[in-house]
Amino acid sequence: MVCGQKEQTVHDLLNISAMQYGDKEIAFDQKNRLSYNELVKESDKLAEGLLALGVQKGDRVGVCLPNWNETVCIFFAAAKIGAILVPFNPLYRSQEIEYILENAEPKVLFVMKNFLNNVNMDIVSQLVPKVVSVRFVEDKLISYEHVVSHNGIIARNAVIDPSEDIFCILYTSGTTGAPKGVMISHLSVAKCADAVVKEMSCNDSDVFVVPAPLFHIFGIACNMIPAIIAGARMVLLEKFNPQQTLEIIEQERVTVHQGVPTMFLKELEVEGFETYDLSSLRTGMVGAAPISPEQMKKIRKKMDFNLCQSFGSSETSGGVTINSMDDKESVILETVGKPFKGVKLKIVDEHREELPVGHTGEIAVHSFGNMKGYYKMPEKTNEVLDKEGWYYTGDLGVLDEEGNLRYVGREKEMIVRGGFNIYPQEIESLLLKHEKIAAASIIGMPDEVLGEVVYAVVQLRSGEKMTEQEVKDYVADHMALYKTPATIIFTDNIPMTASGKIQKGKLREQISQ
Repeated sequence: MVCGQKEQTVHDLLNISAMQYGDKEIAFDQKNRLSYNELVKESDKLAEGLLALGVQKGDRVGVCLPNWNETVCIFFAAAKIGAILVPFNPLYRSQEIEYILENAEPKVLFVMKNFLNNVNMDIVSQLVPKVVSVRFVEDKLISYEHVVSHNGIIARNAVIDPSEDIFCILYTSGTTGAPKGVMISHLSVAKCADAVVKEMSCNDSDVFVVPAPLFHIFGIACNMIPAIIAGARMVLLEKFNPQQTLEIIEQERVTVHQGVPTMFLKELEVEGFETYDLSSLRTGMVGAAPISPEQMKKIRKKMDFNLCQSFGSSETSGGVTINSMDDKESVILETVGKPFKGVKLKIVDEHREELPVGHTGEIAVHSFGNMKGYYKMPEKTNEVLDKEGWYYTGDLGVLDEEGNLRYVGREKEMIVRGGFNIYPQEIESLLLKHEKIAAASIIGMPDEVLGEVVYAVVQLRSGEKMTEQEVKDYVADHMALYKTPATIIFTDNIPMTASGKIQKGKLREQISQ
C-alpha cells in the first residue's frame, strides 16, 4: 500500500495503514511488541497529553531518546496535533544539547535517564518549560505514563497543509560549523518514504531491521515511515550492535536491512558470521556515507542479498537517488543510482552553470523532498536554496550517459595541492582495498608552498602492522604521485558521527594540535 494522489500528513499515513493492518505487529523494540492499532491508540492518548501540557500546532517537541516504541508514539502524537518534532542524539553532551534547546525552544522535552548525566538540569529547566521522563521516574520531571494517561482533552487532527507545515526540525551534525536546524514538511518526508517503498518493492510481508537512529533522516524517511506505508513491521535497535543485528535478522526473519557502510562492514567482522542464517534478507540500501565498490561487492556477496546504494541528505528529506534492483552489478557497485521519480538532478560548476555529462561538479537537487530551509537561519538557507527550488548540496558528483550518479565527495573536502584538485574519497577507496587497513580518512592540511598537502589517518585491522612508508608506496603504486599523502597518522579510533560519517572536522582539529 502506498500514498495516493491526495497530499497526506505523516499521521494520515499511520491511520491509512492501521485501517488495513489493525492488529498486525508494527514495532518490536526488544522490550515490547506494538500493533498498528496499539500505536494509533497510544499516540492518540499521548496527543491528548501534549495538548494538556499546553502544546499547540507549530510548537516544538524535543525528543532525546533512542529507538524505542515510545519514540515512535511521540512522533505520531506530535504529527497529529501539528506540533513540530525536534529529535536529537541521546549521546549529546551539555554544549550540544543547550545549543539545540536555545535554538528550537521546545515547549516539552522527552528524555531517557542518562540525559540527566549529560547536562545541567538547572539550565535545561530554564530553556524548556516541561521535561518528560521516559522509562524512569524522577521527582522534578513529568513521567511519560502520566502524559499518556491524561483524560479530558480530545485530540482532534490539526488542520495541516502537508506541503507547508513542518513535521520535524533535524539538526545537522555540525561537522562544519554550528548545527543547522533542517525544516522538513509532512509532504516531503511522506513522498520520500513512499518513493523508497516503490523503488524497493516493499510490501506487507516485509520485516525491516532499524539500526539507524530515529533522530536521523535515514531512520525516519528510509526506515520507519516506509515500513508503515508498506504495512510491514519493524524491529527497532536501541543501539547498533553488529552481533545483535545478525541475531535479529535470523530470529525475526528480516527482509529489509538499511544502514550506513560501517554497520554492514562491522557485521561481516562478527566472529562466526557464516553460521548466522541470513537467507530471509531480500533487499536494503546503504547510504548516509560513501562506500567503495570493493566494500559494496564484499557485503553483497557475503550477505547474499540485493543491497543497493542511495544518495541523499537531511536537506532533501532522505533519498534523492537509488540503484534499481535490476541494475547491472557494475552500476550498483560504482554509482548511487538514478533520481527517484519526480526528482531532478544536475551537476554545476562554481557559477552554478550546468556541466555536461561526465564532468565533476557540485550536485544540485530539485525535489519534493527539499527542505523548507534552516530554522531561524534565512541567510544560510539562501546560500543553498535558490528561487527556482534547487538545493545545492556541497557534494561533488558525476552523471553518466544513463543518468546514474557517481558520488565523488564533499566540495569543502576537496584538496588543492599545488594547483591540482584531489578528491579524498578516491584515495580513501584505494586505501580500503588494502587487506591490512580497516578504515581511512584523507584530510587536506595547510602548506605554505603547495597551499595544501594530503594527510592520511589510517586505522589498521586488529593484529596488523604497517609503516608510514608502506602506506605511501601503496598509494604511489596506484595513483599519480601528487595524490600520495605527505603524512600518515595511525590511530586506533577514527571519530564518527551518530549517522556513521567520519568527523573530518574533529580529525583536522586533532592533527592541528
